Amino acid sequence: MIMEFTYYPYTEKKAAKVEKRWGVYKLANGIKKVVFIGRGNVKKRIPKHLPDGPAPAEDAEFFSVEYFDTGEEAMESWEEQMREFQERYGKCPKYNEPLE
Repeated sequence: MIMEFTYYPYTEKKAAKVEKRWGVYKLANGIKKVVFIGRGNVKKRIPKHLPDGPAPAEDAEFFSVEYFDTGEEAMESWEEQMREFQERYGKCPKYNEPLE
């Protein structure tokens, strides 16, 4: 299934508004090309990639979030989205490790 994501400016203020829930999030550059696909408790994970975070995605200017009820659902969706990205572009997003 392909989902359309609403992208928000990737700022501390906007990132602080995400819910404390399981989810899959995408970080995108200025032309909205996905540079990272992450999963987990989005309230904790998204700020880690801001410029002053421990794992910055330097060229990320936008983000999107898809929420799930459980971590298992988030993991399944993340794996599916990663596979779809690899099939479509022949590689992983810039800041992701390849799936094994």
